[in-house]
Amino acid sequence: MVNLDELIRQAQELQPLPVSTVRLASLVASSHTDLEDICEVIAYDQALTMTLLRAANSAADAGVSEVTQVHEAVFRLGGARILSLAMSVSTRSLLKRGVPAYGLNEGDLWLHSVAAASVAETIAEFAAEPLPPETFTAALLHDLGKLVMGRFLDPFDLEMIHRAQSEGGLDPLTAERQILSVHHGELGGIIAQHWKLPEKIVKGIIFHHTPAEGLDLICDAVYVANLVAKPVVNASLPTAVVDPEVMERLGVEQTRLDELTAAAREHYESVSERYNAN
Repeated sequence: MVNLDELIRQAQELQPLPVSTVRLASLVASSHTDLEDICEVIAYDQALTMTLLRAANSAADAGVSEVTQVHEAVFRLGGARILSLAMSVSTRSLLKRGVPAYGLNEGDLWLHSVAAASVAETIAEFAAEPLPPETFTAALLHDLGKLVMGRFLDPFDLEMIHRAQSEGGLDPLTAERQILSVHHGELGGIIAQHWKLPEKIVKGIIFHHTPAEGLDLICDAVYVANLVAKPVVNASLPTAVVDPEVMERLGVEQTRLDELTAAAREHYESVSERYNAN
């Protein structure tokens, strides 16, 4: 059995988020936030200001006129997208690391994360129910736990997990939990809590494989985003197999999954510039 305390300690040793990003997360999660409050936070962060101005004028979000001021970018993009972008600036270098334990080369996790965030945005256009504004960010960060898992686990741990799947017939998530006492979603939630992110983001990360346990629409959306992101990045993969009950909770017809995937792929290609994913 892996030392769970040591695993959690390593999760909590990840570089903290900038104060401005944590503050933005709190503002976006609040139902009483005015966009002017968001403008005020951004105005004191030069790097974030430049990122948002560039995003507001990117192919995905450009309007008739060029945006040159923070408040214009905020009103064009909206709080949910701004938080996701701010988080991408803060975590890009982290998420670009390779995670060989999960078969991920350098940059693979980042591309999957950006794809998941873009799928979440697409789901919002298809869903009958409005998604929480933290959804895009939870989708971007859903696999955070893999970073710590990959850095911490030794070959013996990995072999035990693989054997639990191949010989024990366990799915990957259950195998992680049986061998490590925690799976990568739970570990990612620990990181998000350590970063003082809103509870909905934490839940979206923890339950992105088991949304029925999360009892929140954000868990359903991130679950779908994770699955659909794979054929979005790799068009040769078949359409994702998604739990019909999750689709029903989101208010998305199961027959529209191919349409959703195609729209998400097109959206991903356009937002890659916004997230500097290439």
